[in-house]
Amino acid sequence: MKAVSSLVPSFGFSADRMRPDENIAAWRAAVSTFFDVDELAAGEPGPFQAEVRSYAMGSVLFGLARASGQHFRRDTRTIARSGVDHVIIQSYVSGGYHGTAGARPIRVTAGDICVLDLAQTLETWASPFENLTLVVPRPMLDARLLQTQHLHGLVLAGDSALTALLARHLNALLDYAPQMSFEQCQAVVEGTISLVSACIRGEIERRDAESITPAESSLFRIRQYIEAQLSSADLTADSVATHFGLSRTSLYRLFAPLGGVADYIRSRRLHHAFFDLAGSRTTRISEVARRWQLGTDAHFARSFKAAYGISPRVAREAAGLGSQQHESDADAGLSTLTRWMRGIAPPRAE
Repeated sequence: MKAVSSLVPSFGFSADRMRPDENIAAWRAAVSTFFDVDELAAGEPGPFQAEVRSYAMGSVLFGLARASGQHFRRDTRTIARSGVDHVIIQSYVSGGYHGTAGARPIRVTAGDICVLDLAQTLETWASPFENLTLVVPRPMLDARLLQTQHLHGLVLAGDSALTALLARHLNALLDYAPQMSFEQCQAVVEGTISLVSACIRGEIERRDAESITPAESSLFRIRQYIEAQLSSADLTADSVATHFGLSRTSLYRLFAPLGGVADYIRSRRLHHAFFDLAGSRTTRISEVARRWQLGTDAHFARSFKAAYGISPRVAREAAGLGSQQHESDADAGLSTLTRWMRGIAPPRAE
């Protein structure tokens, strides 16, 4: 990453200035925070090529990527190794992909905009593509949207006016990013996230054929309260009902689409525990279980493996593998993206 005066820091690479093997190595390092990749340019007439141009706009990463076709994967080990908890918004200028986002089938074509949650798994097969990618820390969207954990795999169709508006905004952002100061970035990023949130809400409302109900608005406020209280031993379904003056029946009805209030609280605690373990090789598993009120070590291990398919120990070991990889990449000058994303990740509770 290099800073030019007070302008937005940028980093990237171009295939035009690299040997094919160097280009592949640079691409793998650049996307390793997000995905594992293979089947590079399989079945294509020419060799693999990729280009990245990115800008660190305060707490948001934004950039352009062009690449040959490939197979993208993000499994629980990749999530643990990267240790970042962000949401990606991608606008496809050309090309696209198909596959699964979590358990949801997904297909993206030129003109579409997709939403991917880096806390969830992904497997896709992409044709040669060009896209604009916005990487947003989860709290920036949590403050504006309901149930961000359910946005993974959402596709905004390219024939929608809102999608076209957002795509034009992202194209303009790419044009002007090199000229903007850090101060200008703050206002622009806030406006961009507000526009992204409005477009996502519009798609959800169109899909559900209804606006956000008073019940959903109440759920939003209750979820914010729960998130702030997750490390408290006093947080229970009863304490939430009492705080909001609700009956147990009313509270359970609100959380029924999320699997119930107790399951929701447990899933959010496990989410934070996952990223605590993924972010450190030294944090004790028992300490994480206590921090997030997840019971005994044995109970925590069972709940964690049921949720993520790997044990807490494997998640912590993956953080070690990630650190070793980052050190190796640093020697080649290729780990800027991962270091930057870890640096802007929301602080962890102590």
